[in-house]
Amino acid sequence: MDNLPSILPSATEYRQLEITYGLTSLEGVEFPSPDSSISSPPSGKIGVYLKTLHAGIRFPLTDFQEEVFQKDGCSLQMLTPNTVNKVVAFEMICRVNGYLPDYFVFKFFFRVCVTGDKCTFSVQRGGHALVPDG
Repeated sequence: MDNLPSILPSATEYRQLEITYGLTSLEGVEFPSPDSSISSPPSGKIGVYLKTLHAGIRFPLTDFQEEVFQKDGCSLQMLTPNTVNKVVAFEMICRVNGYLPDYFVFKFFFRVCVTGDKCTFSVQRGGHALVPDG
């Protein structure tokens, strides 16, 4: 696995990643080549889809994000953009309203669903809607 081909970003690409995704340390960031796989990254690396970054994850993760993912057994590689949207949106709603995001309050609205190598959060059937339809 260590010899998977990769494309190292140029200084301009590093700067763009830093600006776009809020990365504070770009040491070791690599773009995979077209024939490598995110599910089998080189040793010592993790694969993160750009869609996950587009959905709102920034590094380093906030304490709340780390707590949710750790307690629910989700790794960065397992996150879908929808999962990220729910966690980030919940945190933003809390902070905008002057509250610290809380794992147990989050769990009041969402339950974790781990299927294979994907982690998602869904509204519990008959559960409470965070934002009502309409």
